[in-house]
Amino acid sequence: MNKNNNASTAERILDIAQDLLQRQGYNGFSYQDIAERVNIRKASIHYHFPSKGNLAVNLCARYVDQFLDRLHQIDTKHSSCWTRIRELTRVYSRMIRDKEKLCPIIMLSAEIEALPPAAREHLQRFIRETEYWLGQTLKQGQHANELQFTGSAQSQSRILLASLQGAMLVARASGDKRHYQRIADDLLQQLQVPSAPYQAVG
Repeated sequence: MNKNNNASTAERILDIAQDLLQRQGYNGFSYQDIAERVNIRKASIHYHFPSKGNLAVNLCARYVDQFLDRLHQIDTKHSSCWTRIRELTRVYSRMIRDKEKLCPIIMLSAEIEALPPAAREHLQRFIRETEYWLGQTLKQGQHANELQFTGSAQSQSRILLASLQGAMLVARASGDKRHYQRIADDLLQQLQVPSAPYQAVG
């Protein structure tokens, strides 16, 4: 098997593992489940990821890198700070609409005791970097008289991230995907200054 095929197989394994994780949780799937979806032997999965802990580390690293890259893309594409935050809510909205998946960070955090230290470090990196991005966006939006909130930008960033992730859990528990949408709309409306025209998440 050449290097390209090796890389392709490893990515396919990670894709399937993430899909299973987002729907069933870290302890809700096995290498056998992955093998059946990818149509390879379990031994082949162990070749790429010797243990489930090793798989978790690689999965966390890849997802966090992808998510932070998405935040950078949002910054590049949108000058409006309110629109940037709206786009973040849409990232989560697409997850909950896709077979009621949850954010991998939520699923992994719920079972953090089962994860190796390196995976936990990536979870912490996600929280640290996402809260920082939100804090900077909120601060810039406040200075531009585009966003309003009480307290510091960093404090609000923690509240906002926790609220969006919590909204995903509530939406799944309620059985109504639109529940997340309503919560996201409420958060966005509270942040927007009264003089600016409000746009729903959609």
